[in-house]
Amino acid sequence: MSAILALLLGATVAAAPPLVFIDAGHGEGDNQGAQTVRCGTEADFTLSLARDLAARLEAGGRFRVRLSRTSSTGPSYPQRLARARAAGARALLSLHADARGALSWHKTLDGRSCLRSLEQPGFSVLYSDEGSAGRVARRRRLARAVATRMTNAGFIAYDGFDYGGLYEVDPTEGVFIDRRRLFMLRRPPMPSVIIETHHAFHPEDHADWQRDETRARFAAAVEAALWEVLTPGVGRGG
Repeated sequence: MSAILALLLGATVAAAPPLVFIDAGHGEGDNQGAQTVRCGTEADFTLSLARDLAARLEAGGRFRVRLSRTSSTGPSYPQRLARARAAGARALLSLHADARGALSWHKTLDGRSCLRSLEQPGFSVLYSDEGSAGRVARRRRLARAVATRMTNAGFIAYDGFDYGGLYEVDPTEGVFIDRRRLFMLRRPPMPSVIIETHHAFHPEDHADWQRDETRARFAAAVEAALWEVLTPGVGRGG
């Protein structure tokens, strides 16, 4: 009876917030991704960042979040996509750290030998232009929104100097079109992007992404981009 009365009074039941699927890149079997300048693995970094981003997005109340994995080794990429579809995800973000530039060896404080590069820090956002026009347009809009919000938040966009034929430059700074036919870019039915957060071999770039302040700025930028893309009729966020 109370529900009927509420409807009669014109009350509306709020819809559930959009669900976002966050993929902690790599962590699939022996695929741990690139080694970092500190001799860590990309898979460990992306898992840490994915957990942090998920917690911040959910705390904001605008989005629900599902993670692709919660441990160092997770499901295959096809299994991750199946879970995203089953959960009804409205967008898929795959987090990564890039590896590029001229490399040299250095010793860490604890005596380990790790690769490093002092060139070309910064982020990039990748999307696929394979598929229907509508699907590509949604991916492009998400990629450009994320990159623009990250740039506005003070993150440096990578210029793509070392990408060669792997990715094609998009007109939006920091955005690139996939030419490797990556599974998590071309197969998802929902808009999907890969965020190469930083240069894993660059000492300052990698150190910056361990800081809480950097991760907070990143989460705010991503939240604003998702709000812009997934709820265009509600208004602009951030």
